[in-house]
Order: sequence, then structure tokens, then C-alpha cells
Amino acid sequence: MKKLMIVIMLFLPSLVFASDYDQISKQLFSKIKTGEYEEAMNSLYDTNPWVSKNSDQVINIKAQLSSLDGLVGKYLFHELISEEKVGTHFVHLIYMVGYERQPLRFELQLYKVGSTWRFQSFSFDADLQEDIGKLANMKLVD
Repeated sequence: MKKLMIVIMLFLPSLVFASDYDQISKQLFSKIKTGEYEEAMNSLYDTNPWVSKNSDQVINIKAQLSSLDGLVGKYLFHELISEEKVGTHFVHLIYMVGYERQPLRFELQLYKVGSTWRFQSFSFDADLQEDIGKLANMKLVD
């Protein structure tokens, strides 16, 4: 019984840590799934009052996301492929987001202020396949 309590105590902080910020990415992907790209980005930017969701950069990201259906087809799935935590106040998440033509990489950085998680940065690109190929080739040398 004592061993079980120790195991639970060891894993509890990481479970609490993850569940706190999961809502941000869940809301983002629920909007992307339905093609609501502008609303998806607004849901991110709404979590951080220090970042303007009407800047030229954000407007450009919204336009790029909105054009994805025409470039890579319909959204199919998203899958968390990397989760790097720095202490208990910062996390870097990388998702593989599947579309009909190819997968894309979406990266989110989240920062915890007090008891609230905030979006810190967002990016997406089509370099996932290339990076996986480089990683696979590096393993050949090992």
C-alpha cells in the first residue's frame, strides 16, 4: 500500500500539470476540425491579454490556416508527438496534424501565470517529413 501511494504521488504532479493546459489545444483543434480557422486562432490569442490578435502577423497566420484546405485537403487528425516541459510553468507542444495530402507540424508554447495557462507562441509548417527523414538518417550512423 505504501508503495502504491509513492507511485501515485510521483505521477500526480505531471497529471495535474498536463490537464491544466490541455484545454487550450483541445479548443484549438476542435475549431480547426470544423474549418473555423479564424476562431481557432482567436481561441489561442484570447488566453493572453499581452498579445494582439489583430496584428499583421496574426492576420497573416489566420489567412495561411484558412488556405490549408485548398493546399493540403481536409483535416483528418491531430496527434501530440512531443511535449517538453520546463519546470511547472512552461511547455512546448508539437503536434502532427494530418491532412489528406500530407501531415503538417503545429507547435504551441504555453506559459502558466499564477494558476492560468496562456498561449505564448504558435507556428506551423510542412517540414515534419523532412525532419523525420533527417532523424531517421542520423540513427543509421549510430
